[in-house]
Amino acid sequence: MAKDFDPPDTGFQALLEAAPDAMIIADEGGIIQLVNAQAEQLFGYNRRDLLGHSIDVLVPERYRPAHEGHRRRYFVSAHPRPMGAGLALYGLRRDGSEFPVEISLSPLVTEQGTLAISAIRDISERKAAEAERDRLREERAAHAEANRIKDEFLATLSHELRTPLNAVLGWIDLVTRGVLADEEMQRALLTIKRNAKMQAQLVEDLLDVSRIVSGKLQIRPAALDLVEVAEAAIDVVRPAAAAKNITISVAGADEPLLIVADADRLQQVIWNLLSNAVKFTPPHGRVDLQMRAVNGGVELVVRDSGEGIAPAFLAHVFERFRQENSTPTRAHGGLGLGLSIARSIVERHGGSIAAESAGIGQGAAFRVFLPVAQVAERRKARRASTDISALRGARILVVDDQEDDRALLIRIFEHASAAVRGASSVREALQSMAEAPTELIVSDLAMPGEDGYGLIRRLRNMSEFRSICAIAVTAHARPEDRDAALAAGFDAYVSKPIDTDTLLRRAAELFWGGCRDQRGDG
Repeated sequence: MAKDFDPPDTGFQALLEAAPDAMIIADEGGIIQLVNAQAEQLFGYNRRDLLGHSIDVLVPERYRPAHEGHRRRYFVSAHPRPMGAGLALYGLRRDGSEFPVEISLSPLVTEQGTLAISAIRDISERKAAEAERDRLREERAAHAEANRIKDEFLATLSHELRTPLNAVLGWIDLVTRGVLADEEMQRALLTIKRNAKMQAQLVEDLLDVSRIVSGKLQIRPAALDLVEVAEAAIDVVRPAAAAKNITISVAGADEPLLIVADADRLQQVIWNLLSNAVKFTPPHGRVDLQMRAVNGGVELVVRDSGEGIAPAFLAHVFERFRQENSTPTRAHGGLGLGLSIARSIVERHGGSIAAESAGIGQGAAFRVFLPVAQVAERRKARRASTDISALRGARILVVDDQEDDRALLIRIFEHASAAVRGASSVREALQSMAEAPTELIVSDLAMPGEDGYGLIRRLRNMSEFRSICAIAVTAHARPEDRDAALAAGFDAYVSKPIDTDTLLRRAAELFWGGCRDQRGDG
């Protein structure tokens, strides 16, 4: 222990006590020689508990080895060090609590040797204020980034909606003017159909995002063969691949891969991955789809020879509204929603999805893992027939208050050689059914006055119409709308915009298998 320290005079002690900061004087060995009242208050000790003891008692244990080294170096060439010039330091109170401090050091030469005068200041409030400023700064930066992404998304959305709309309206104008030759007319109609489907997909993506954000994305699991689901997705993408001379190869599809999942949602995931691969692969490139059983589940990998993904963006590919290039000069369209939706669907199935790329120009791969539930045997979905010849001569009543939609539905079923009538309201529908036999009702849901739900409930309560086939056709395309339509008494459900093949297939299945047996399968 060092020799007792004799203060220069009583005035020195008074000066120490008058200091605004905690003051501690220690010798080269770190033994405390003098403290003031502020030090007692700051650290929670009585001065008699500090005098003659190591200053380490005021230092958190994890900092003590470093503190000893700093002290030794200081005494090699003791010099004044202003407040705040040192490292980030912490003090230790008697109750064990830690707090941030700033310390200034000044050498004091005495007859007993050189001592160090430490002025210690609690900076907890300042640190808290700095942390709050940092939090607010980060919050503002995040808000600004969110606004930037939102603005970019709205600009992209406007572009993506207007582009196909321009093609639709432009070609329709030429058709109605009668200026197209016969060979141009077919091109016009195909262009209109393709761009209308593009718009429908954009709307469906936005609805899916809304469902995900609100927690209303529904998954309807059933036993299925992943190979069949993948083949259906490939069929959708194949024309786009053929247009760019891109080869799509499939590996591991020789044997069924049985899982329990939502077939429609899973097809959406695979379609999205394949569509992206085709979009970002240059002409004459290659897209590989591999499926295989792995421990505890199945793995699906979509790999392309395309543009690849920059390392800095790889961690953001599944983020909503994020695109690596969202500038007006970008080469590829889209809203940047597909991969985000795919991830949500996969995760809702208890699986995982990951992106891989060696960098720009090195292609990309997306790896999906889906767990396998115990499946005793595969249950085939009840699809008795998809041959629309079953509709030949069928007596069908179309109920829709919108004249254009009603005319379209009538023409679709007339194309299938059905006998079709139309009604613009529930009242007209009931009157028509009373006048002539009807085998199938195709009804909109949202109508002024009495809606489609009211119509189907009436029919199910009438003995003569209780077993009539009924399909709901509506622009209300949420899963809960489908559930409500089937619960009300409809046998099948088709959302607008209408896919002709889907509508005719649903109707043919009902006629072939019997409507009462098909309830809920739509």
